[in-house]
Amino acid sequence: MNKSKTKEIRISIPEELFSLFMPEKTLDHLIRAKKEMLLAFRTLIDAKIEALEKRETKETESRKKIKID
Repeated sequence: MNKSKTKEIRISIPEELFSLFMPEKTLDHLIRAKKEMLLAFRTLIDAKIEALEKRETKETESRKKIKID
């Protein structure tokens, strides 16, 4: 099986140069959008953690100790 390999290239642009390509309002919107995406991921992670914790408590509640003589 032939798997293709990919590489990520990051280019850092100082904010002063970035503002030459994009108006300040656009940059502000993009920064807020990035924050909203991170908050959205946080809610997904929190929901998954909550589901796992509920499953743990269900499994713990369903277990019963049996005394063996």
